[in-house]
Amino acid sequence: MLVVINLTAEIVYYLDSLGVNVGQCLEMRKLFDTAINIYHANKGTKVSKIKFSNIKWMKIKCLIQDNGSDCGYYVLRFMREILLCSQEGVIQHAYFPTYRFEKYSPEQIEEVKQEWCRYIFENIISK
Repeated sequence: MLVVINLTAEIVYYLDSLGVNVGQCLEMRKLFDTAINIYHANKGTKVSKIKFSNIKWMKIKCLIQDNGSDCGYYVLRFMREILLCSQEGVIQHAYFPTYRFEKYSPEQIEEVKQEWCRYIFENIISK
């Protein structure tokens, strides 16, 4: 699962390649609500309890994996595509509707693995 927080708008976007309903993940919601509360406390802004309890959670439509082992690669691929395709830093609710496939192909997963390995080698190991 990839979670992106827009602190100023108090929106939590999430992409979940396993198809879990985040509404059922009460502990996770509490964690992110607390993080937003800490942000406001450190910034010196106060948010009423009514406003704080209305933090908006937006599920972004995304591709669903067909196994329990590729979620990390899906998250990396989501991040890559968001950075390359998003406009003005806004994640669209129907982010993936232009795709004509239901899941990433083995080649697309392999591409992410190769890019990640290249990045680690060039920016961490080689320095």
